[in-house]
Amino acid sequence: MPAISGDNIVSASGSYEKIGTARVKVSVCAKQTGTAFSVGAVAYAYNSSGADKNIGAVDLSGKGDDECVSITFLFYTAHLKVHAFIGGSGGTIIKTGPTLTLY
Repeated sequence: MPAISGDNIVSASGSYEKIGTARVKVSVCAKQTGTAFSVGAVAYAYNSSGADKNIGAVDLSGKGDDECVSITFLFYTAHLKVHAFIGGSGGTIIKTGPTLTLY
């Protein structure tokens, strides 16, 4: 996942794997590398009819810890985008990194 320009607070990564003809398994991880309330990584899948699904890995534990999640989406023909973010208290998003379109 692209880094958040100007900040060394979150390191995000992930992968996706096509399963058969209609599914894809997506995994995302977020690791806090600096001081913040929280950091995270999001994968967002959607199709042309508007159906969507997303997953996120959020680390609230502090610097050096990481969190990972995975899910199997049921429609490989969808589009998949990912980005990292820095979170603040009260559920706010302080900064979002650039979105990377994978397919």
